[in-house]
Amino acid sequence: MNATVTIDDHVESWMNRKVHSVHRDASVRDVLEIMAKEVIASVPVVGEKGEVVGIVTLGDLARVVLSTEQVLDSDFPHYEDCFWAVDLFQRRLGSDPVLNVMSENVTCVRPDQSMREAALIMIRDRIRHLAVVDERGLVGMLAAIDFVRLIAKV
Repeated sequence: MNATVTIDDHVESWMNRKVHSVHRDASVRDVLEIMAKEVIASVPVVGEKGEVVGIVTLGDLARVVLSTEQVLDSDFPHYEDCFWAVDLFQRRLGSDPVLNVMSENVTCVRPDQSMREAALIMIRDRIRHLAVVDERGLVGMLAAIDFVRLIAKV
């Protein structure tokens, strides 16, 4: 057991500093490409000054797929025969603006908060990703996997 690693370590010790974000005018496809290339499950959306204005998670994208499928099933029960159905999916998961799919209520923590505090926030809000911000804006991301890394070192 390593006494130097604890759940009271600061978030900045465990956060991912290499943040892959998109600007608010990005497309859903931009987010999907980043997620696939970087093998990540969330992408923060930032404004002009670097402030966090939203986040897109795999859960958000799953909701887009399910809602699109529900529309097609209810309004067009034989959509599998239609090219426009494919076009609808491609648009919603391609050229549509990220603003259409992102979650606007982003839970953030500061770099100097403890991992314990961050864990309690994630449990309370039932989320898997936290944006780490300071006075400059977005400085990192903290994900559930970072707690697994911490526990593995304790």
